[in-house]
Amino acid sequence: MASVGKIVSLGGLIITVLAGLQFQTPALQAQSPNTGYSYQSLGTLGGHDSYPSDINDFGRIAGTAETEFSEIRAFVWRRGTLTDLGTLGGDQSYGYGINDTGYVVGESSTNANQRRAFYWREGVMLDLGTLGGRVSTALDVSNGERVVGRSTTSNGATHAFMWYRGTMSDLGTLGGNYSTANEINDNKVIVGWSTNASGETRACMWKNGAIIDLGVPGVKSYAYAVNNSEQVVGMMELSDGQRHAFLWQNGVTTDLSAGLNQYSTANDINDAGTIVGFSGDDSTPLAATVWRNGTVLRMGPFSQGPNEHQTIATSINEANQIVGYDIASDDSASTTVGMLWQLEP
Repeated sequence: MASVGKIVSLGGLIITVLAGLQFQTPALQAQSPNTGYSYQSLGTLGGHDSYPSDINDFGRIAGTAETEFSEIRAFVWRRGTLTDLGTLGGDQSYGYGINDTGYVVGESSTNANQRRAFYWREGVMLDLGTLGGRVSTALDVSNGERVVGRSTTSNGATHAFMWYRGTMSDLGTLGGNYSTANEINDNKVIVGWSTNASGETRACMWKNGAIIDLGVPGVKSYAYAVNNSEQVVGMMELSDGQRHAFLWQNGVTTDLSAGLNQYSTANDINDAGTIVGFSGDDSTPLAATVWRNGTVLRMGPFSQGPNEHQTIATSINEANQIVGYDIASDDSASTTVGMLWQLEP
């Protein structure tokens, strides 16, 4: 599982913290003004902000959070507890993907001040290396322990990669100098985006050793997730500047915001075909959004009194648990806290 949430950065905070710090978070609360779901806050590692990126089928969550010392760390959330995963020797780490075994991938700084893709399993964080450059980021890991992401190359380009059993393979591009692999399903099908020879950014799929332009309409397109039925979701930028969530299946693209003047993105899809992301427009704040069986559900918490809330959903599992975050703000400050929503059947 993966999502665009894996791309979120907490900014340029400079940090260091002890691995293994844990914080308890409150139990699930049915406190939504809408029917159809309940939610809870996941808390942080003691600081102000947390950004969950991915959830596995057993409810474990990977993400990134601020500590009480304003340090940035990758975390795993399990049964109400956030655990700091540490770093590769540097001062920051970011958690982006998790598989059903509970193994986590992401990016960490090293003691040589380089940014490297990592694979965390059973308490050990492994540096995955690069494609010849200095920077790499791991964005997803399959249940077969294949890791995908992006890396700089020796000539300064950035290419998608797949790492498996100690070997990082260059997945190539659509003819340009940039590609990134955002998610891999259980059948080794990978999705992401790439520039082509004309410099256009195109949603793409890697399958059976080949890279395929999905043909999603629009000026730009980005594929963020793929399920085991090869349904792909993402975002397309239209010629009028609007950005709409899309679903791609068997060569056909469905605009999930067709006819609407809104901004939307589809970040993940489960095997039942339930899609999550966010949507909003000029008069409506962004809200975590679920597209399911022809219906659209926007999820809170919603703004009340002086507090304004914007929510974003980043990932969904097969139990219809959804993770993302709530950006709460008033006149003086804003705080971003991880959320776990549970859809009703």
